[in-house]
Amino acid sequence: MATRVFYGWWVTLAFAVMVFISTGIRFAVGPFLKPMVADLDLDRASFSLVVSLSLFLYGALQPFIGRIVDRLGARLLMVAGTLLLGAALASLSLVTRLWHLYVLYGVLAAAGLASTSHVVATAVVSRWFSRRRATALASLGGASMAGMSLLVPVAMWLVIHVGWRTAYVLMGIAVVVFMVPLALWVIRESPESMGLTPDGLPREAAAPGVSVVERTDVAEAVQNRSFWQLSGGMFTCGFSMSLLSAHGVPMLTDHGYPPMLASWALGILGGSSFVFAMVVGTLSDRFGRRPVLAWLYFSRAGVLAALFTIRDWPVALLAIALLGGVSMAGSLAMSSALAADIFGRFSMGAVFGTMFLVHQAGAASGSWLGGVLFETTGGYGAAFSVACTILIVASIVSLTIDERPRTVATLQPVAGGS
Repeated sequence: MATRVFYGWWVTLAFAVMVFISTGIRFAVGPFLKPMVADLDLDRASFSLVVSLSLFLYGALQPFIGRIVDRLGARLLMVAGTLLLGAALASLSLVTRLWHLYVLYGVLAAAGLASTSHVVATAVVSRWFSRRRATALASLGGASMAGMSLLVPVAMWLVIHVGWRTAYVLMGIAVVVFMVPLALWVIRESPESMGLTPDGLPREAAAPGVSVVERTDVAEAVQNRSFWQLSGGMFTCGFSMSLLSAHGVPMLTDHGYPPMLASWALGILGGSSFVFAMVVGTLSDRFGRRPVLAWLYFSRAGVLAALFTIRDWPVALLAIALLGGVSMAGSLAMSSALAADIFGRFSMGAVFGTMFLVHQAGAASGSWLGGVLFETTGGYGAAFSVACTILIVASIVSLTIDERPRTVATLQPVAGGS
């Protein structure tokens, strides 16, 4: 008799699709930079400040969003956020002034993205798994990178062929069509809400594989050094990824590469990350999170340095993008898996949401500093040097994280338990 697929994997797949779309849209800002700056008569620093506001607000909302997920559940929140995001993206087609960008992209789109974010997915998926947690969470990270791999070149193609205004309308429609049905019909809040256990194990077999931690209040979590070690690493992750997403395509075109080639380089980088994501998660579940996380940060520094220094050599650029994907796969998954191990699977909304605020502070800094340093130095060398340096520091710090659970089990009612 065939064994049924554990429903947690269906939840993970649904969230992977939603994260693919949400993160892909967030990373697809690069192809819009040059045409929007030219059309609206802006400079790159002004445009980068709008992106930075959006990224920071996206992060600032995460602790609040996380608490809603922990207490009330994710499904209705994601439906509301999807509708808001779709409306904001479609409305960008009407922008004529800088303040329009601040309202629509900087505020409304940020709120919609926050409600459909990696944090929401991580909070729910972490409840469904214990032994296979890193593998499941790595699939979300792979979906994020796959979103970048496909939506960046798709966005560039749309911008070139139909214009940036129509491109945003089409993206807004796609968000609603694909994400609302998944939120309503597939997502469930926890295994307990369906009479199941984490990993789908029999009840008598589940206990030995489940962490003794179930919930830690965020006020207690922030008093632990591990919280800030993980958060510091996530700051560097956000800084480096935002710098690459907002300025990677402009940087490569400044170096003489055609726009579509530059977009495909980032696309291949994301695509190869998707391929490596599940491998990274499986290795982490078997051999530990910390060494994998340290290696990811260190290798990413090398990839950023290579992308900046390789010029007039398209084959080498694409090869670096193909091989470099392994450095992009899994840093959020490893951080969130460690956070769940340490602080508990029922506190991931608030705890990881607060960590993600630090991540987005890094993201806002990466986007903003990339624009400012470009305007002041005439290039991206200084910004990419900063990114490589802090990634190496994060790699060293990751090896020192104390991954022991912080509290004993304190089971409480789960959001969406009916």
